[in-house]
Amino acid sequence: MLDIPSESLQAAYRLAFVRNCMILIVHARERLAPHSLATAEEPHITGELVRSAKVLLESTEVESWMEHIEVLDDPPQNAPNRYGKKRPRIDIEFVTTGRGRRPRFLIEAKRLYRSDSVSEYFASGGLQMFVQGQYAAEWPSAGMLGYVQSATFATWLERLAAGLADRRIEVACGDAPEWEPVAWSDKGLETVRVSRHQRALRHLGQVEIFHLLLDFV
Repeated sequence: MLDIPSESLQAAYRLAFVRNCMILIVHARERLAPHSLATAEEPHITGELVRSAKVLLESTEVESWMEHIEVLDDPPQNAPNRYGKKRPRIDIEFVTTGRGRRPRFLIEAKRLYRSDSVSEYFASGGLQMFVQGQYAAEWPSAGMLGYVQSATFATWLERLAAGLADRRIEVACGDAPEWEPVAWSDKGLETVRVSRHQRALRHLGQVEIFHLLLDFV
């Protein structure tokens, strides 16, 4: 009989997996020419990030932990009452390889480049897909990527923090702390923030969203 890890140990494993996925994204971004994507659409940037990540995973530079991660571009997701081509498609999906149930980390990406970008980031096609249970309903955490194509990281961190504060009820923050820094010192992860949201279907519980900004200015 297999021993089931404690809840605290499962949470630690999950956080380590999320961090590794974020590190892989940062490494994939480092292998691109960001200025060439300064005006690119989101699917273009996402496709290049995933392509770069796959090249890294199959290269001689791969680290041991990377050997157990697969990355998918725009895969369809099973969602209530949506089938076939009507299924929603997440921007990036990370999957651990191996036997048994395979943990997944799902990420939705949005461009940050104009005045209404904050609204799009938190809207029904952005973060609310997680809150409504359309994405990552089986998992305790997910991610949002912000592709910075104007201004600075500091500016967009302030705008997103203010946008989240203005939408606490809309995105079901409740009394949970909002927009907290994550204690990761890895290069590229210093600006990661986490927010917590009660999903619309109460039995699905809370979801943690890890927010990572990538520079394409």
